[in-house]
Amino acid sequence: MINEPLVRETACLYLTFRWVMSFEDLLRALARASPAHVAIAIAVVILFRIVFVPRSSGATKRAEASDDEDETFPAPQPQGDLTKLALAAYDGSDATKPILLAAKGVIYDVTRGRDFYGKGAAYNGFAGRDCSRALGKVSLDEKDLCADVADFAASERDTLNGWVAKFLDKYPVVGVVTDGDYNGTF
Repeated sequence: MINEPLVRETACLYLTFRWVMSFEDLLRALARASPAHVAIAIAVVILFRIVFVPRSSGATKRAEASDDEDETFPAPQPQGDLTKLALAAYDGSDATKPILLAAKGVIYDVTRGRDFYGKGAAYNGFAGRDCSRALGKVSLDEKDLCADVADFAASERDTLNGWVAKFLDKYPVVGVVTDGDYNGTF
């Protein structure tokens, strides 16, 4: 989706400064200009921006933010460790429960990503289990939907660690799989 106000603002700024061939030319011109000329140039830019770049009323930002708020999600999973059997109950098949997955033995609440991990979604196989092997191998094969990473090459370890970093950045940590099979040391 294109951010139209940003595109308009960028176009206006480009048109405002297109006479300047490079940043060095601009710096040389400012060094030679008197303070009055610099003040006039800044005033012209501000005036140009006020007149030609419409201000966002905030409605667009509020509409984008309300898209996430309109969706109803189950209550977040409380912090706590789970067994593999208990984790399997959070596989996205019950819309009243959060969706959980584990990577490297750590459980994440990925409910906000239900378009990816919910029932019928492309990565639903990851939900309700430790999917470390599948993440590292970038695989959706049933045989790879497990925590066994003992035979991983360096590139697969790096890939898995990249996914874990994304999960840590995006989703809350719930706990760990208490009886998990994750066998990596990285």
